Amino acid sequence: MSIEPKIRLIRTRPPKTCICPFCNQKQRFKLNGKYFKTVKEMNLKEPIKLRVEVLRAKCLNPACDKKSFIILLKGIIKHQRATEKLVNEALAGIIADNSTAPRIANRLSRVFNTTGSKSAVDRWKHEAADKLDIKEIISKLNFSGILCVDEYKPKRYKGYDLIDSDSKTSRILYLEKAYGLGRGIVKEHFQTIKSLGIEPWAIIFDMRACFPKAAKTVFGKDIIIQHDYFHVMKIIHYHLNRAMAEYRRIQKEQGIDTLDIWLARWIILKNMERWTFKECRIIENLLARYQGTTIEDILILKQKVRDIFLTSKSQQEAYQKRNELTSEGWQTKNQHFANIIKFLNTPYFKYMTTFLDHPEIPRSGNSENVIRTWRQMEKVRYGFKSDKGRIDHLKLYQVSKYLQNNLLHEKSS
Repeated sequence: MSIEPKIRLIRTRPPKTCICPFCNQKQRFKLNGKYFKTVKEMNLKEPIKLRVEVLRAKCLNPACDKKSFIILLKGIIKHQRATEKLVNEALAGIIADNSTAPRIANRLSRVFNTTGSKSAVDRWKHEAADKLDIKEIISKLNFSGILCVDEYKPKRYKGYDLIDSDSKTSRILYLEKAYGLGRGIVKEHFQTIKSLGIEPWAIIFDMRACFPKAAKTVFGKDIIIQHDYFHVMKIIHYHLNRAMAEYRRIQKEQGIDTLDIWLARWIILKNMERWTFKECRIIENLLARYQGTTIEDILILKQKVRDIFLTSKSQQEAYQKRNELTSEGWQTKNQHFANIIKFLNTPYFKYMTTFLDHPEIPRSGNSENVIRTWRQMEKVRYGFKSDKGRIDHLKLYQVSKYLQNNLLHEKSS
């Protein structure tokens, strides 16, 4: 059985002076009328509603188009049947707690003895986001100048989204739907973020060929490009894994059991400094059985490739280590090793090792962590229904997480 909320009367004290919101002229207060409006409020003990007195002041400026305007108490939102505190609590639940509008509506009823439908909570969210300008938010995020761009597949549609983040702080700067990943679409995306005030001096992205030329066209030929180390090693591990699978297939055709390789396949590809004691013993047993085979070669080549990026002091040293792999004949051992050597000898190798001559640029942009964060927001609401809904959520997330709601408070005051 629902309890009828109590009514609390709130009277507004007439001010001595006021400012007309239409002509911005400060003037003495002259009452033109008053009325009462009912608004919802949070209360932990019992349900209440506020009957707030709203004063209407007469504008004394003869040049003003409006003859009167209203004066509200602090915390009461114009044209809103809820207090500012209630709206902010709902927004905090959606953004900070990563919840959904239906759950927040239930929480308001269950915990705070007030009501707020799913549509009302959703409306509060978009009204708050409409007050914010994405360009103004980006200008306050203190962009480091090192941009990280990556693509991901969002829920609800089959295309891609391009997501931009600050490589130093891992803050999400902007995201946009990309109907394809051709050079023209990527170029348009870079032009969009440039118009929003994102002008990097260095940019990190994956191995897609459409990125470098589009970046130089929009941001200038002096832009420094770095291919993300994570994506470089992802390609290396793909070919190593294929070499392992081919070796197992050949052994299986000869009637040799290689179940131990299958069970340890991810340990073999795992970075050796991250092996546990148990995993070290597994690798020792594998090497004792498969010494001088492709399995041992995979472990050796993997570490040699990693040393190019992890221990080289300069790009010149990285080129020397890469050339040593060719001179040692790794490309002749099997087709998958040959693909690795071919990949390292492409013209894009200079972009893979940019960070060696520019220590201020990280070798990896941490874009996967940024995408993982955004996917958590997508997951609870099964994706965003529209481009506006996605951008509105991003703006509120940026203000809440990065700016501690300062910009939102400025807009509401």
